[in-house]
Amino acid sequence: MKRLGVAPVSALLLLSLLSPRLDAQTPGASARGSYKFILEDELVKTLDFSAVNDAKGNTTGDLSFTDEAKIADVDDPEDPKAGDPPPSFYVKATLDSLTVEKNQALMSGMVLDSSHKTYIGKWVQLVVEDNGTNLERPDRLTWTFCLPRTTGWIPSDAERDGDDGAYLHWWATDAERTDDVGIPSVDLISKEDTGCPVRPLGLYPFADLLKWSGDIAVVQP
Repeated sequence: MKRLGVAPVSALLLLSLLSPRLDAQTPGASARGSYKFILEDELVKTLDFSAVNDAKGNTTGDLSFTDEAKIADVDDPEDPKAGDPPPSFYVKATLDSLTVEKNQALMSGMVLDSSHKTYIGKWVQLVVEDNGTNLERPDRLTWTFCLPRTTGWIPSDAERDGDDGAYLHWWATDAERTDDVGIPSVDLISKEDTGCPVRPLGLYPFADLLKWSGDIAVVQP
């Protein structure tokens, strides 16, 4: 289904990823989309993706993203020695994780190709929301890129065998509110660091769209 819409202009909210990676992938679930949209920078962005889980929850899929924005392919884009003007940005990634809850889906994978070599090898995370045929509420999305975490020495108590203090984590909630979803602690040292850290799906801030067209479909069996 094709849709067109206009929404109020506001800044794109950046993700602040604080919690551990979620591993509960949904067997038989799928998410796909072909979406073109404009944010407050008034530059066209295009996203095409498809991800599906088999009966055991194993994910296969891919993602392609293009942006008319000129993103410098250097560590410091304001460096006067950065060189020629940067090209339009694109990335292509393979997806190996898909978690679905109702009409929302979280996907992640690794960038295999990009117009900017500094993005190759990074992880990409995509969160989408399928709002069906509601013309007043567009399908929504947000995304982020992150680097694989470098590992080093693990702090421990030399006087205690098997000390796991560096791995402890907790969930902070308001004891006076039964509806408080809480805030997770940060995993300083991850035992299985295989992708971007994530939040529960309901806590992601979606991008504010100025214009949009296309469709996103999320299927939970």
